[in-house]
Amino acid sequence: MVTFPMWESFVQHETVEEIMNDKGLAKVGDGIVNLCYSLAKTRVLGHATGEKVRDSVLARAIRATDVYRHISRRTDSGKAADAYEAIIAYLWMKGSITIQGATDALARTLHIDSKTSRKREGAIATLSFQNLLEQHIDSLP
Repeated sequence: MVTFPMWESFVQHETVEEIMNDKGLAKVGDGIVNLCYSLAKTRVLGHATGEKVRDSVLARAIRATDVYRHISRRTDSGKAADAYEAIIAYLWMKGSITIQGATDALARTLHIDSKTSRKREGAIATLSFQNLLEQHIDSLP
């Protein structure tokens, strides 16, 4: 993993817990997650979309991975989503993922169309985000 010099001071975490509790990383990750999902959904549907990923989607995604053992079992959806976003920001700043790579990974598993219900899309998106995180767990400290 090669850290981009401009981000090095922001990603000096030694544990997954430190990453997941970094509110600044969560804010950066929020933008990355929403951008990647919007781009993936745009590719899948064939027309531009602007999406905000619901906290419940990211919370379910992180809860389905081994990373979740580092979070308190009583963590609400908002905090679990922030933890997911912080991890994504960390991985991006470390150079482990790219916007293009994350978008490609999400689009490959985002099996939706214009008739997919919001509930069903949420379930499918959860699996897509779970897969994305699982592909990069080995890049975490």
